[in-house]
Amino acid sequence: MSMPGSWRSLALVVFLSVLVGFLLSCAKNPLRVDRNRPPQTFLVAAPIDTTVAAELNYSYRIHLYWRGEDPDGYVVGFLWAWDDSSIGAYRFTTKTDSIFELTVNDSSQLVGGTGINPGNQRPHSFYIRAMDNRGKTDPSVTIFNTRSFQASTESPSVTFLGGPGGIPSGTVDIDTLCDGAPFKVCWFGRDPDGVVTRYRIDVGSFSSPLTRDSCAYFNDPSHPGSVSLSSGTYTLVVTAVDNANAIGRNSVQFVVNRDPETWFLDAGGGRGTPVGHYIQHIKNGVQVLIEGTFAPGDTVPYRSTVWFQWDGEDVGDGPLNPLTGQRRPDHCETDVNHPNGCLSGWSFVLGPGTRDNFNPYIIGFLDTLSVGPPLVRFNNNDPAKLGPFTTLILDSLDAGTDLIARVASRDCSNRADGTPATFVFNCNFPPQITGLTVTAVTANPDGTGDEPCRLIEWTSSDQEDGLATFADVHLDDSLTKQTTNQVQSIIVADRVFRALSAGPEHTVRVRVSDRAEIQSQPPNADITFTFNLPAPRP
Repeated sequence: MSMPGSWRSLALVVFLSVLVGFLLSCAKNPLRVDRNRPPQTFLVAAPIDTTVAAELNYSYRIHLYWRGEDPDGYVVGFLWAWDDSSIGAYRFTTKTDSIFELTVNDSSQLVGGTGINPGNQRPHSFYIRAMDNRGKTDPSVTIFNTRSFQASTESPSVTFLGGPGGIPSGTVDIDTLCDGAPFKVCWFGRDPDGVVTRYRIDVGSFSSPLTRDSCAYFNDPSHPGSVSLSSGTYTLVVTAVDNANAIGRNSVQFVVNRDPETWFLDAGGGRGTPVGHYIQHIKNGVQVLIEGTFAPGDTVPYRSTVWFQWDGEDVGDGPLNPLTGQRRPDHCETDVNHPNGCLSGWSFVLGPGTRDNFNPYIIGFLDTLSVGPPLVRFNNNDPAKLGPFTTLILDSLDAGTDLIARVASRDCSNRADGTPATFVFNCNFPPQITGLTVTAVTANPDGTGDEPCRLIEWTSSDQEDGLATFADVHLDDSLTKQTTNQVQSIIVADRVFRALSAGPEHTVRVRVSDRAEIQSQPPNADITFTFNLPAPRP
């Protein structure tokens, strides 16, 4: 039989044995401790951080220096990155310095569509981390190994290689080229603190990708990449991009398609001194139908019908030489079917000038009025040839001076003559006052009884109506009486004159006007008659 104390001792031994076995089993996977200390990184030459001096700018081309230390090993290299400190953005190097060229714009800004205008400066951040011989990197991102600063650059410039025969030619403000003819525009770029690397062109609705080409070709099927430009005015914008992605621009304007020429025909149907035609409908107050011709600067009767003949060409001659008055005979817009070029109509505008009580005469571009036979084109507004197209008749002219008829041709690319043909003339012959008398009479001008009066009579002439229609009768230059309906006389009581002037001497001055209310003109605009009144009876 065992003793109770011996049982307790046996149980303790068993417990301790199990505990030791458990502990020994746990010792097969001991706790791992990393005793490799990370390296440290130091920027030893770099710009001042913008958190310290925000107003400072630095060149886009910058030289940075750094070093590393490792307390329990050695540094084998460095990881560096710009603007992105995520793990995948870093690159490895063994160098302790490098020259970097930074950009001031993203490429997306250069090709457009970002809504952000390209600029000349941009903030950047540089990150550098040392790596030791066991592959551990500096975990810190502090002022010792990070730097933020503003990089800036100067804009590049673009200069066009123009001159005689080039674009721009330098001889005119805006060059004009032949419709459909091939041409090119060339340029060169300069950058004061770098190099120009690429260009982009914008013209009309066309925008090119970034390219190294320094010439642009237009309307040239033989040249790859040629841009097709139809008739119109264009602004070519060339954008230069430098190695910092800064941009500079220059532009040049030009016109594709030289405008056609227009002229009024002369009496023989040629291009000499132009001639106009008129039809007078009333003369000396009598209805007539008188046809005649007139030259520039002449006057046609009031309410006349006028008409002209005109023509044009679109041969594409060069610009007008102001010294000789001649155009360079390029003939670049003609072909076998159109030896004088291709015209697609004419417009006619009278301005200044109106018809039929101030109605404008404006005819937009018209070409073929009737295919006929006979073919009727809008190259005249002769009433005898217009047939049913009565709205094109220029009749019942209002009175006016320096009326201008303007005719412009339009070519088959719908470009109008930029310098229309003009014909300046006048309408309405002013009336004339030809005589004035003042006679003493006895009359009853107010219906109150006979009294001493003055009969004022004048004579006038008007080419259209025979007599002047209106008159202004000035009494002693103080009172004016007006007459209408071709009245040629009035009676004024002597007492009226005495009321105007106390002296015996009095004056009557008359000036006449016609139906268009145009007054008689100098040098005989009016006539004055001076007379004396007898002393009044006591």
